[in-house]
Amino acid sequence: MIFSSTILAYLILFAALGLLSYRFFRYWRQAMDTTSKIFFFFIVTFSMFALVRVVSTLLYFLNHGQALIYSITLVVFIQSLAAAMVAYLVANLKFPRISPWLAFSVILFLGLLMTFFTADVPYQPSVEKAGAINWGFTSVGPSVIYLIIRLALLLFIFIPLIIILFKQFKTAADPIVKKRALGFIFVLLIAITIGLIDFILNNLLKLDAVYRDVVVSVLGVLLFVIVFTTQKPTSFPYVKKIEEY
Repeated sequence: MIFSSTILAYLILFAALGLLSYRFFRYWRQAMDTTSKIFFFFIVTFSMFALVRVVSTLLYFLNHGQALIYSITLVVFIQSLAAAMVAYLVANLKFPRISPWLAFSVILFLGLLMTFFTADVPYQPSVEKAGAINWGFTSVGPSVIYLIIRLALLLFIFIPLIIILFKQFKTAADPIVKKRALGFIFVLLIAITIGLIDFILNNLLKLDAVYRDVVVSVLGVLLFVIVFTTQKPTSFPYVKKIEEY
């Protein structure tokens, strides 16, 4: 099997997200509240996105070409589930008059529609230099609108959570809370950046897929640094503190 920059990039990202998942599992076990639980499951879901990229690319090089096609639909579903979890969290924290399960259901329903329509979007995956996988999205006509709506759905959910965390960072008195809030803001920005590269820039700008892999690798390493410096496990249940803001 040839070397694949895509496998390496998303493997680094998966390892970083795996470490972050473990840290949030510790927070959940300490706080035993809804907020920390949703954060944990959100990170686990996001890590599954990276794992699917790794496994499907590996299967592709093992002569299972359809694996990439199936993985594209699976990734849309995973990202929709992650967005629905964030919608639940935002409603639970800031909109008590709205049932968090209603927010979850609405976003998940929209995500399922996007997953269904993914089958009609023309994808022709191929291998570029350094074994980088080009998902083969055809950036013309309705397909562009599909990608923009898909990205807009994620941004609509992630931005309110970033605002909540930023408010916490500004108003919190405890330095540990401030550091962890800032760290998780960077985690969310990394998630948005990866989505932006995967959904829009790499296709519309006709960039070589290897550049995407380089960026994902760098973001994965950066995520490791953020986790080690801002999300250290302690007995301080910081996640629960978000509810105070």
